[in-house]
Amino acid sequence: MTSDSTRKMIGNWFYRQSLNFKQQPADDVIEYFAKALLIAAKGDRVLSQAERDWVVGLTAAKGGSEQLIEELKNYSADEDVEQVIASHPFSDQGRRTLIYTAIQACGADGEYNEAEKACIRKIAALLKVSEDVVKEIEELCEQEKAQFQKRIKLLYPDGHPLLVEDNNN
Repeated sequence: MTSDSTRKMIGNWFYRQSLNFKQQPADDVIEYFAKALLIAAKGDRVLSQAERDWVVGLTAAKGGSEQLIEELKNYSADEDVEQVIASHPFSDQGRRTLIYTAIQACGADGEYNEAEKACIRKIAALLKVSEDVVKEIEELCEQEKAQFQKRIKLLYPDGHPLLVEDNNN
């Protein structure tokens, strides 16, 4: 069990390193964000175990509470995304971050398909994020995926010693 202070330290580190935040957001923001990610990943009517694991792992890395982590492990992701988004207004910056992270969650199983893309666009419309911005974010995600593969090949030219099977990040 992780103490609350350790959880906060982990979350603060994650947010500082990944998004240049001074500290992690409130627990309710993390919760609504994670649920929206799972709903997006289920945009093709299938929430794969890889997608769920990715969102749960990300939420843990962000300092999500143990209670939230346990809830997400069994969350059906059948709620109306409009209601989840409306229940907690996202900041202007948070809107784009949600789109970016949802694209990553959708692709965690190695596939970012047309149904998931349609769900992302529905979420973007609800958040008033333009189609052009969504396309830019999708492009950024592809570039980052390619950069990740390049880094792994450079750091482990003779093969990765602890290679994760089917690592799509």
